[in-house]
Amino acid sequence: MDEEQSIQYYANTFAYNAMNTYYLWKDEPEVAREIGDWDIYADAIEKVKASRYSADKWTTLYEDYTPFENYVDGSGLSYGLDYTVYYADSKRNQVEAVVRYTYADSPARKAGLKRGDEILTIGGQTMNKENVNRILNQFYTETSIQLGLADGRVVQMEAADMYENPVHTALTFEHNGVPFGYLHFTNFTLDACKDLETAFAQFKADGIRELVLDLRYNTGGYVITSTTLASMIAPPEVVARKDIFTIDVYNDILSDEDEDIIRFTPEMSYTSKITQQKVTVKPLEVNPGIRHLWVLVTDDSASASESLICGLKPYMDVTLVGKRTSGKFCGGSLIKAVDWFNTMEKYKGLKDFDYDAAREAIPLWGIYVITSRYSDCNEVTLSMPDGIPADIEGQDKPYDGISLGDPSESLLAIALGAVKSAPSGPFLTPVEIPHHRPGSGVLLH
Repeated sequence: MDEEQSIQYYANTFAYNAMNTYYLWKDEPEVAREIGDWDIYADAIEKVKASRYSADKWTTLYEDYTPFENYVDGSGLSYGLDYTVYYADSKRNQVEAVVRYTYADSPARKAGLKRGDEILTIGGQTMNKENVNRILNQFYTETSIQLGLADGRVVQMEAADMYENPVHTALTFEHNGVPFGYLHFTNFTLDACKDLETAFAQFKADGIRELVLDLRYNTGGYVITSTTLASMIAPPEVVARKDIFTIDVYNDILSDEDEDIIRFTPEMSYTSKITQQKVTVKPLEVNPGIRHLWVLVTDDSASASESLICGLKPYMDVTLVGKRTSGKFCGGSLIKAVDWFNTMEKYKGLKDFDYDAAREAIPLWGIYVITSRYSDCNEVTLSMPDGIPADIEGQDKPYDGISLGDPSESLLAIALGAVKSAPSGPFLTPVEIPHHRPGSGVLLH
């Protein structure tokens, strides 16, 4: 075999076995037919795409899994901003990127970028419908970038190796005589668990009775993080009893009745991606006893965000404000080829196979494969098939420049308006959250 054949041979060996073992829908007729007709020298990435179940938009084979892993862990080289794209001038086919938020200690924050800033050019290039994806890709491929803003500013930034702390904004305020907590949470990273504990300890000290959980831009992450957050929000007696939070459904190979049930947890431990040390978090100790949960959502609210809503609804009053959620009603795992070859070698899973050659040929290949579908304690999956509808419709308006957490901000104002009173109190306690260096890890959900 030449080098290209060797790469495809080992990539297909890995991908075929991963799909045939872990894939949730592997026994669906059209999937089984594709897997059964696997050409070992075909384009492995395209074969995985062709083998996906019709409802699956997520299973993907990567030549280099590290950007995906870094995204899940909130780590790696980054400018530290999130944006959305609008047509600024349909007649001239002009497109602009509007900043939705920036991360603390990020190049974007240090450069003065903030919610509502309009980016018209990147690297001196004006965006339009035809070139917008190529130009925006510079945020992920370039380590230095120049932005031209609508207000005339020109911003130069250098990417930084950083951890984008997803506990973005945590504060309390008073509304209609009731103490409210507000939490803008952007990603269910593993190391967010400790920062969430810090935020909820302050919420409890402030005596909040209602919480606005802002998941409008949160596309998911670790199951352990969603379980931890849910255990800080659910009624304390539910957490103390370790009631069922969610139930995961796997294929026949992976199904295990005991492991498929995920329960609320008074205490949990994990190994930090940042320090590699064991960390213990005690959700029940910081649970403030919330009587009503308001969740701000958009079609970017996905996966772990949706399973959190799904798992909490049977136990407490939950009101969704915004738009219908994404509809990612399933979870997956990032499986690294080298790890899989190591396991096969240890247990002699492949006969007469050159494991050293395989590891050398595809050292960074990995597959994000959908392994399960979640449901609530009653085996109901609210987000299937096309997302959870908002109870109160509302539009996210990042272009108005109002800071997230300000009671006059579009979605938060709608939520507070539903409590039958205009915002009445000043911010009381901004919560100081520490920021860390990056780590690495594997996606669980």
